[in-house]
Amino acid sequence: MKKWFLYNKKADFKAIADKFDIDQVTARILRNRDINSEAQINQYLHGSLEEDLHSPLYLPDAIKCMNQLNRAIAEKAHIRVVGDYDVDGVCATYILVKGLRRLGANVDYVLPDRIKDGYGINVNIIDKAKEDGVNLILTCDNGIAAIDELKHAREIGLNVIVTDHHDLRQNQDEDFGCESRDILPPANAVVNAKREDSRYPFSDICGAVVAWKIIILLYQNHAIPEEEYYDFLEFAAIATICDVMDLKDENRTIVKFGLQQLKQTTNIGLRALLEVQELITSEHISSYHIGYIIGPCINAGGRLKSAEIALDLFLTEDRAEALEKAAKLKDLNDSRKNMTIEATQEAFKQVEERYMRYPVLVVYLPELHESLAGIVAGRLREKYYRPSFVITRADSPDQGNVMVKGSGRSIEGYSMSEKLQEVSDLLLKWGGHPMAAGFSLLEKDIDTFRLELNKRCGLTKEQLIDKIWIDVPMPIDYISDNLIHDFEKLEPFGKGNEKPCFATKNLAISDCKVFGKNRNVVKMKLLSDGGCLMDGLIFTNGDDFLRQKGNMSKIDVVYYPQINEYNGTQSLQIVIDDYQLKP
Repeated sequence: MKKWFLYNKKADFKAIADKFDIDQVTARILRNRDINSEAQINQYLHGSLEEDLHSPLYLPDAIKCMNQLNRAIAEKAHIRVVGDYDVDGVCATYILVKGLRRLGANVDYVLPDRIKDGYGINVNIIDKAKEDGVNLILTCDNGIAAIDELKHAREIGLNVIVTDHHDLRQNQDEDFGCESRDILPPANAVVNAKREDSRYPFSDICGAVVAWKIIILLYQNHAIPEEEYYDFLEFAAIATICDVMDLKDENRTIVKFGLQQLKQTTNIGLRALLEVQELITSEHISSYHIGYIIGPCINAGGRLKSAEIALDLFLTEDRAEALEKAAKLKDLNDSRKNMTIEATQEAFKQVEERYMRYPVLVVYLPELHESLAGIVAGRLREKYYRPSFVITRADSPDQGNVMVKGSGRSIEGYSMSEKLQEVSDLLLKWGGHPMAAGFSLLEKDIDTFRLELNKRCGLTKEQLIDKIWIDVPMPIDYISDNLIHDFEKLEPFGKGNEKPCFATKNLAISDCKVFGKNRNVVKMKLLSDGGCLMDGLIFTNGDDFLRQKGNMSKIDVVYYPQINEYNGTQSLQIVIDDYQLKP
């Protein structure tokens, strides 16, 4: 069970509600998201693309990048875009390739193979570019940390432009009187909003947005109508959602208007993907649909086959080919889901049987496809709320000292990158961030790795309790159609702009049934102390819930309200995120 906490931020909610024509509950949610000033509230509720997007000119090396690309285009030089195999990398590559071709560039692309190449640009990709007569490499969503690789590119006479959004390496530099300075890769231009010398107002943008900004700058320089660079908006939105960027500042504007544009997309491939997932006729496409349906399909190519399947889908002009590639991605994702379910069940079993006493979970699934380790680690973290590492076999078992690879997903208060540093003598290779990491080691060292991580974990019992932050304690009697429509002004929801949570106590359960093919939907009739009767839904193991409920007749809930439409009629209901049963 999660621990419930209530936001207690103060403001004149009535004054805010009156000024902006919103409900006081909505005003409280804005305050909870630290949307405080009138300018911030106005931008949040009524923002526009014209006013909220920051100029590409503020990006470091943007002009230098534009000039280099203009020269390459004019000289018909061979440009190669090197992207990444995830959604952000695919979308960024699409934006650059399509945009540069519109300008008459001689451009092709390479997306690394997840298993063979690993993340980002490498020496083999650079050498192949030289062999193919490439004059200029343009990276996207990678390259900022490729110091040695780009030194090699320079040594063999290749020009490189880096566009990226990841953190930069830092170096001590006493001459400048600073604690740290950026270590930039040796490239002709390095475009990254996180550079120390950046004047860009909001640094937390994804790789595809950086790529889009470069195309905007080039289009403006070539006097191409602005509606043409807005054709890329939905791809910038998809990448922002799937790379789990904070939905704040211009990110929220990009996603808000990108989702609106998505249903009218003129991209034949993206439209085909929406069709095979039966979203093209959906009245409302949300960030949930992108994050949990469309994004995983794009990712599935890079996980199980090649990321270029998705990229080729977006670049095709043939509808029949688009439908074929979209169906292939859907099939790959369905296969990925089945593989993930089986592996997750095995991981849960291992934890329950062997590792429940450990605050840090390390599970070895030798037969699991290594591209799925991070997903399974995420499922472990969600279920047990502990830092979770999943390891898979990278070599065949008859090769002596077998190498294994792992991925980790963390919780607040446990920095995976720091903890891997502490046990780095056991690791062959590692890297990552506080909340996620990847590594490799020898199979014989797995047990020692597990023991050392747990010995050094430093987590308290309080830190191992998952928390839910409640925006407003709100009786279900207060819910109305108008209130739910008011909440729609807060969308799109996601990281940094979380879906609101409400709570109420002592609802009487008057009816309880289990539905769904997998018996994973519980539907109850709930009665408030004020006499309001409303349906409540919980998506969980229905049979386990019924056993847990037993003779309990009341329930406290954390929920979000919805309007349910069925057979042409509408009714109010709540979807329950967490609950406490009571006698």
